[in-house]
Amino acid sequence: MNARERLSQAQAELVRALGVGGPVPAGFDTARVQAAAQSLIHKRRRAVEHAWPKLVLALGPDFAARFDSWARAHPMSVEPDPRVEGRRFAESLREQGPLPASISGVLLDFDARWNWIATGEAVRRRGFALVIRRDTFTRRWQVALRLPGGRVMRWV
Repeated sequence: MNARERLSQAQAELVRALGVGGPVPAGFDTARVQAAAQSLIHKRRRAVEHAWPKLVLALGPDFAARFDSWARAHPMSVEPDPRVEGRRFAESLREQGPLPASISGVLLDFDARWNWIATGEAVRRRGFALVIRRDTFTRRWQVALRLPGGRVMRWV
């Protein structure tokens, strides 16, 4: 292994340690790397709190602990977007059980404005988009129509 490959491997290990709490590579101060990793999680949480205030209100004081736990298991993307990250977090909560009805409308709005592509990334929709689904909490049908220009009409 040449010097460039060793450096590349050390950088990848450092990114894993910072992003998902992987082992700290040799030659780095463990306490400082862990502090930096925790700081990055706090930064991600604050950004999601700002982008998804209704999700924060719905989860109450449990939000921080649940988000931090989720963030440790899910590394941030190359270009993190708190709207997309919040949606992924909400989806992981839905997999664990029904979400509070108070956030079902904002999730529907997000799904009308964003589309998940095959690579797992979210991209903004263009033109008309129709989203129809059944809410797992209320068991009612929800319909959202995204109009050109970004306006979303919702029937819940």
